[in-house]
Amino acid sequence: MVKMSDDSADDTADDTVGNPGEKSVRWRRIVGRCVVYSATAVWLAGTLLWVTVQDAIPILSGVYYALPLPVLIVAGALACAAILRGGRDCRLTALCLLILEMQVIVWGGQVYRGSVAEPPAEAHRFVFWNVCRGHFGYDAAASELVEFDADIIALVEATEQAEYPEFWTSRIPGYSAMRLGSGMMILCRGEILGMKPGNVTVPEEPEAVCRYRIISLRINGIRMRVLLMDVKSNPLMFRKPAFIRLAELAGKLSDQPLIVAADFNTPINSVWVDQLRVRLTNSFEAAGEGFRETWPTLLPVLCLDQVWANDQITWHRSRHGWSLRSDHRSVTAEYSVTP
Repeated sequence: MVKMSDDSADDTADDTVGNPGEKSVRWRRIVGRCVVYSATAVWLAGTLLWVTVQDAIPILSGVYYALPLPVLIVAGALACAAILRGGRDCRLTALCLLILEMQVIVWGGQVYRGSVAEPPAEAHRFVFWNVCRGHFGYDAAASELVEFDADIIALVEATEQAEYPEFWTSRIPGYSAMRLGSGMMILCRGEILGMKPGNVTVPEEPEAVCRYRIISLRINGIRMRVLLMDVKSNPLMFRKPAFIRLAELAGKLSDQPLIVAADFNTPINSVWVDQLRVRLTNSFEAAGEGFRETWPTLLPVLCLDQVWANDQITWHRSRHGWSLRSDHRSVTAEYSVTP
């Protein structure tokens, strides 16, 4: 039998012990590079989409919705960190850092507003809330709505027992209420004069792309309308038909004070939301206070829940609430009616 030398035995032991560690390090490097390259690709593609077509093209709209500015900023930070670590060209590094800094500044300027003046004593309060089909408790949601002390409360995704006015009026006394169908509910301290339903449909979608209700109210002797809307949440669905119809309705209904409230399932910086700015003013853009984004509640990155009004309504203050009773933040807007 040939005896193995001590040196040979040591070499074999080193190979046995060393190889797994080297492979582990190699795999970590590969995974790290894949993450960095993916983040860089997402950041560059998303940034290009944001500064060009946004969600104007149907095939790209889902990508646009999936890449809000906070996501792009995180991806850009990873890309810039990799560039700095790798010691790349100084000009490339400076350009990437400049783009990232501009995105942070733009996003910060859009989503946060400081305090506004206290609304006048005669101002009214409007609350809109997607109550998330009661997954976190309707009774608890009703208790929170009492605290708002609002003149008008508009709800979407109020299903099952919450579809019935008696559920809300028994828990929030002093209100008139009407069941609107499709999970929509309206409550007000005044009279509900009537309601007209409507849907927006397109040939390529088996269901309505959005449902809306036109509600006529009388609050403190003043007649007004609320247009309550819930847009389908499919991220691949083209939003244009819904917003074209909403813009048409805003024009037809503006002979009276009009408030539009909706879970648009569309970010406020969509090109289609711009259709509303011709006749309507967003409450947060006009008099926002605090953080704007409304979904998802625990880490909001998109402003999907929005309240708008025509020129017969003046916004004084708009806030977005924090609650664990829904995956959407509520919108509270204080207003007065312009004579």
